[in-house]
Amino acid sequence: MKHIGLLAVLALTAFGAHAQDKENWPDHSSPNIVSTTLQKRFAALPLTGHHDLPHTGWSDDYWPTQHGSINRRWNSPSQQGFGLLSPSRSQALAMSEADLAQLAPTEKYDLLRGRYDYPLVKRVNGNADPDAKDWAGICNGWSPASLNLKEPMPVTLTNADGVKIPFGSSDVKALLSFYYAYEVESPTRQVGLRCFLGRGISVFARGCGDDLNAGAFHIIMANKLGLERRGFLADVDRLKEVWNQPITSFESIALESRPARRRAARGAVQEVVVSTKLHYGSEINPEWGPVLGTSLQTYESLDLEYTVELNAAGEIVGGEWISWIRPDFLWFRGQAPFTGDFTVLGDLYEAATQY
Repeated sequence: MKHIGLLAVLALTAFGAHAQDKENWPDHSSPNIVSTTLQKRFAALPLTGHHDLPHTGWSDDYWPTQHGSINRRWNSPSQQGFGLLSPSRSQALAMSEADLAQLAPTEKYDLLRGRYDYPLVKRVNGNADPDAKDWAGICNGWSPASLNLKEPMPVTLTNADGVKIPFGSSDVKALLSFYYAYEVESPTRQVGLRCFLGRGISVFARGCGDDLNAGAFHIIMANKLGLERRGFLADVDRLKEVWNQPITSFESIALESRPARRRAARGAVQEVVVSTKLHYGSEINPEWGPVLGTSLQTYESLDLEYTVELNAAGEIVGGEWISWIRPDFLWFRGQAPFTGDFTVLGDLYEAATQY
């Protein structure tokens, strides 16, 4: 099931602005992409941590492209996502709230704005494709929306013509996910390269091997989740498919300490073998109500093993993956205001999070 279309912004605004770590990791894998003030001393970094922004980190659909993306009438028995015959003004005024509740998130949003020509429906239809890969969708929108925004509750709003439009929690989440996937212009920072090779093909090509340095990964993970208590985003599939997920917690164990091997990073005197379980929010089918705190909220995890290489001061200066499984790249995108055609989405979101 899962996930996403290509990450919209791959080159990062912070790229090139950080100090170069030639002896340890390439520029595209430097922790300085995230911050130049991260704690790098291994003993000072927590071995556990979790995302701690209340009411965030919620699961939802990744709105597959092959199902019509957010044009899918997920709350309808038909589950129709293509060829929608959206109601005219007179038809909408005559519809019951139960019937309106079965419309697609895009149709509801266009109705809320009084746009009976359905511009958002048309725009999304241009991006949808029944022949798309089953992993293509908008997880690049769902994952940052999930970490940055409170989970919306169901809400009914009335448009200027008096049409009462019921929005389920997943209707609002779908719109938030689309907004973050296609409209948000806040800077995106990415650590590591995307791999474009499929399974069964050598992973030693550019962006498919150790482009995300294991030591840099541990620094970022332990700082963000352990010290700052804030999650981040990652493509958890090592190869061509992109499965962007909101990373929510981790637990690490130091298994072994040993002298640095000859191939370790320059300046390394010690290696620590680390086992980490990295937890992330997972996709689910759309739901009318909220899922946080219920059995519908789901998480998955990666079991990772790697070394971190320490200098004489105990700072991580490099690392090496042991497990074949590893994230492809990490990325960061903050909260953004609702502007342009999505200004009304800000009002909808505010109404859906009054709790």
